[in-house]
Amino acid sequence: MQDMDLELEQWQRHWRAQEAVPPDLAHSVEAGTRRMRRGVIAEIANTVIIGGGALAWAVVSRRADVIVFAIAVWILLAIAWAVSLLLRRGAWQPVTATTTAFIEISILRLERGLQAIWIQAVLYVVILAFDLVWLFYYRGESSVGEFLMRPAVLFFLLIVTPLVAAAAMWYRRRLLRELTNLRSVRL
Repeated sequence: MQDMDLELEQWQRHWRAQEAVPPDLAHSVEAGTRRMRRGVIAEIANTVIIGGGALAWAVVSRRADVIVFAIAVWILLAIAWAVSLLLRRGAWQPVTATTTAFIEISILRLERGLQAIWIQAVLYVVILAFDLVWLFYYRGESSVGEFLMRPAVLFFLLIVTPLVAAAAMWYRRRLLRELTNLRSVRL
C-alpha cells in the first residue's frame, strides 16, 4: 500500500513539474498538423489526377511509349509516397502535452522539412531527365541539340528550374532559421 502512495506522489510531482504549453507554440504545432493533412490531401489528388491520367492514357492509346510513361509515373509516385510516409512518421503530434514535447515535435518537423527539400530536388532532376528523354523519343526527334533548343524545353531548363531552385533555397534558409531558434530555446 505504501508503495502505491509513493508511486502516486511521484506521479503528482511529475504532473506539477509539467509547464503549461504556451498558446502560440500550441497554435504553431496545430497549424503544422493542418498543413500536413492538407499535404496528404494534395498527394492523394496528385496520385489520382496524374497517376490516373497516365494510366487512362496508356489504356486508351495502347502504345508502348505511353505504357512506359505510365509505368514510370507510377514508380515515381510510389517513391514519392514512400518518402512522404517516412518523413511524416512520428511527426503528427507531440508525445505529451508539455512545452518540451511541443518544441521537440516542432524541431522534428523542421528537420524532416529540410530532408524533404533534398529529396524533392533529387526527384525533380530525375523527373525532368526522364521527361526530356521520353519526350525526345515520343516526338521522334532526330537531333538532341534541336530538341534542347525548343522554347518549351528552354523554358523549363532556364526559367522554371532556376525559379524552383531559388524557392527551395529560400525555404531551406527559413527552416534553418526556425530550427536554430527552437534549438536555442531547447537548451
